[in-house]
Formats: sequence, structure tokens, C-alpha cells
Amino acid sequence: MSHYSWFVLSYKVPSEPSTLRVRIWRQLKSLGVVYIQQSVCVAPDTPEIRKKIQQIKKTIDSGGGETLLLEVTKFSSISEEQLIQLFNQQRTKEYEEFLDGCGVLWKEIEHETQKGNFTFHEVEENEADLGKLKRWFRKIMKRDFFQSSLENRAKSQLDLCEAKLAEFTDRVYRSEGQMEGKIMSEDTGF
Repeated sequence: MSHYSWFVLSYKVPSEPSTLRVRIWRQLKSLGVVYIQQSVCVAPDTPEIRKKIQQIKKTIDSGGGETLLLEVTKFSSISEEQLIQLFNQQRTKEYEEFLDGCGVLWKEIEHETQKGNFTFHEVEENEADLGKLKRWFRKIMKRDFFQSSLENRAKSQLDLCEAKLAEFTDRVYRSEGQMEGKIMSEDTGF
């Protein structure tokens, strides 16, 4: 088993204003850290994490808080395996929620197809939802330091959503887009 380098950040933030505490928590969660105790989190040492952890440390320190940042080159094998499991459990939950989101888009496209609701508005709405799914997937992948078993499934579901939307868009064009040209030529004689 290969060993990784890690950051352990322990911090205290003044209770007021709570906005600082919430902002720090959100920034750390978006990095994909694992909390091992309250206000003590662990993250693998990557160039991006290193940069962002340093920024968060400065924010806490300048906000009247306290930080202790440790660089750990080796945990015991068991501890490291447990940490990796914790990271993968978090990513699994995120990928499961993401897969639910793909299912919602899939069902929406099927529902509109069954209703024959082939409108440009539906294409735009579904494109916006697909865009959100793509951004969400990229965020999860950035935090997926140890390649969760669900990554490939999530990627293929996203690809299926994209293909389903392309098919739906083509049907909208065949029903609405081609008609617009015909209506225009009939009304104007062009």
C-alpha cells in the first residue's frame, strides 16, 4: 500500500459572527476534507489543497481565530486505510445523490416525451439542469482523491443524460424548428 502525505488542520473560530465559521466550514467541505473531530480535519496534500488550506488558515487567523496546521508524511497503515475509507464514504454519498439527480433529469425528459411536449422552452430548461449536473460532477471528481467505485457509473449516467437530451432536442427541432420555417414561408410567400 502506498502512503500519502496529509494535512491536519485544527482550528478555532470566534462564535460571533457565525458567518466566518460557516464560510470556513463550507470552504473546507468544498475541498473534500474529512473531519476527524470537531474543528479538526484531514486532507491529502495536493498542490491545490495546499494553496487553499493556506488561504483558509489566513482567513481564520485574520478573523481572530486560531489554527494549527500539521503536515503529516505518514500515519499508521491502519489509520491511513481508515482515512481513505472515510474519504470514499463521503464521495459515495455525493455520487449517490448525483445519480439521483441524473435520474430526475432522465425522468423529466421521458415525461415531456410521453406528453409530446416538444418545445424550445423544455430544451432550455433541461439544458440548464444538465449544466448543473456537469458542474456538480466536476466538483465531486475534484474531491474524489481515492477514485470512488461510483465514479465510472456517475460518468456513464451523465453521458446517458446528455445523449437523451440530444435526442429530445432533435425531436423538438423536428416538431417545432422545421415548422417555424414552413409557417414563415407560407405566411410571406418566401
